[in-house]
Amino acid sequence: MGTLIKSSQFSKKMLEKTNTPIILCSSAPRLKKIIAEAGYQELRLNGLLAEALVKKDAAIRPQFVSDEAIRIVSSIQGPIFLTDYEILFDPRYSIDVIRFFYELSRRAKIVIKWCGTLDDNHLVYATPAYRDFHSYNIHDYDITCVI
Repeated sequence: MGTLIKSSQFSKKMLEKTNTPIILCSSAPRLKKIIAEAGYQELRLNGLLAEALVKKDAAIRPQFVSDEAIRIVSSIQGPIFLTDYEILFDPRYSIDVIRFFYELSRRAKIVIKWCGTLDDNHLVYATPAYRDFHSYNIHDYDITCVI
């Protein structure tokens, strides 16, 4: 189901039409400009989510991660440009991050700046040597990846 498009195909019109997560695997400056012109607000999730989670007892914290992140996203008016969200990959939380992005896209239009790599149709976070390593086959998700 996932789609790969070239950064040259990325446009403001595309942002207006889609309701699924768009994952930027390219850092082309024109992409950020298009996102800003479309009215997307940058959301740096790590700090806000950590602030909310630290108030929870460590033993039960993992069960609140998704709900707190959804609450934070829902508090933003308008479309969101999600950056700084690496906390979601913490293995203690057992989150399918790409599926979670899809869940967020049901509440708001969302573009995600991918913090890993794209390798052979897989979004990869970290390396296999690390506990937080994840690899997601883009064809298993209803997403658009911009390369």
